Amino acid sequence: MEVTSSFTLKSFLLTFTITLLSLALTTNTKPNKPVTTKLIHRDSIFSPAYNPNDSIKDRAKRMLKNSNARFDYVQAISKRNSAVVDYDGGDTSAADDAYEASLLSELCTFLVNFSIGQPPVPQYAVMDTGSSLTWIQCEPCINCHQQKGPLYNPSSSSTYVSCSDFDRTDTTFTATHGSDCNYSQTYADKTTTRGTYAREQLLFETPDDGITIMHDVIFGCGHNNTQLPGPTGYASGVFGLGDSGSSIISKLGFGFSYCIGNIGDPLYGFHRLTLGNKLKIEGYSTPLVPRGLYYITLVGISIGQERLDIDPIVFQRVDLNGISSRVVIDSGATLSYIPRQAYNVVRDKVSSILSGFLSRYRYIARHLSLCYIGKLNQDLQGFPDATFHLADGADLVFQVEGLFFQYTDNVLCLALVPTESDEETCLIGILAQQYYNVAYDLKQQKLYFQRIECELLDD
Repeated sequence: MEVTSSFTLKSFLLTFTITLLSLALTTNTKPNKPVTTKLIHRDSIFSPAYNPNDSIKDRAKRMLKNSNARFDYVQAISKRNSAVVDYDGGDTSAADDAYEASLLSELCTFLVNFSIGQPPVPQYAVMDTGSSLTWIQCEPCINCHQQKGPLYNPSSSSTYVSCSDFDRTDTTFTATHGSDCNYSQTYADKTTTRGTYAREQLLFETPDDGITIMHDVIFGCGHNNTQLPGPTGYASGVFGLGDSGSSIISKLGFGFSYCIGNIGDPLYGFHRLTLGNKLKIEGYSTPLVPRGLYYITLVGISIGQERLDIDPIVFQRVDLNGISSRVVIDSGATLSYIPRQAYNVVRDKVSSILSGFLSRYRYIARHLSLCYIGKLNQDLQGFPDATFHLADGADLVFQVEGLFFQYTDNVLCLALVPTESDEETCLIGILAQQYYNVAYDLKQQKLYFQRIECELLDD
């Protein structure tokens, strides 16, 4: 099926804005009601970054660059957390400004589409479970990177409340940000954002094409932002889903979920994000440890019905906080990164299954050590499922499109990557989370996995 460009971004923004304007005065969010909205994969036709001329290899190379950058990002945060003794899961917003993290917005995985203010101004922000600050570019702009769509102008919004006008008897802001109204964030790729905190209403388009409003959201209004990487900018900022008190998820009770479908299909439009403390949570659960990142305990890996011979200790680390998990569940990386000792066992098992069926492709590059000549949807039919076994008996089962990815038209590669050392943090990426609704209950500190097609979820 050929996708045409007749549905332009300009017409979408105009239609979306008009719809919001007509509904904003009559639509309200009930207290504590979860907010559900669509998620946009970077390479889908719904993305402002979509390029119909991209080849399979173009998308694969971008995905590899994204995953490797994300891996480096997680290492930076993890090393910082390892140096913190008696971490209590509280606010880290002050420290967030101090450490550097890699957040390549041009290479992001998912975007959150929302509008801000009254009248509403559409925005595309990078969804990030590894940072807590939500910010967008604002006028007047001393320095702004290129973005698709209009800049938000606080002076034109009737619902904007500047930090200087906050009710100082309300400790919600000072408890998480202190008394300073200014913020500054620097990322490892040298992207920076500086500006002031403010309050605004955010409007989200729901999966059933309705509108939900979230009132009085604290966010960063970025007036001085360096150029985001890439030839064309499209993201207006970052949508932070981290665990600190400054995160947007604290507004609705420290709970959120995302459902991920087929990310390889550019026409798939059912990915979704839900925010709120009254989530409909189903499925298996496993302990969740929020420490700037979201840590879970991986205890084993199976291919088909065979539990591989991997010592669970390889998924743990010893730091200043004692023995802890070195595995992070992540929404930003596409690939999964596991300890080399475990990777070697998985690699040998996969090789033994495919020996005599597919020819090896000797591709030498960082993180690609097991590739074959073939097409994923044709030559791997019948390949057994893989399973990540988690603490408390939870299983994350993923099929062939979670274990492999198509690198070129005729080359496929293993979507698992070995870490270089026993000190590096491991990641469970988005490919392995396809066809799951993943719910984060931060109050109970549990992570839930519900196997489901996203379009079947109740709103």
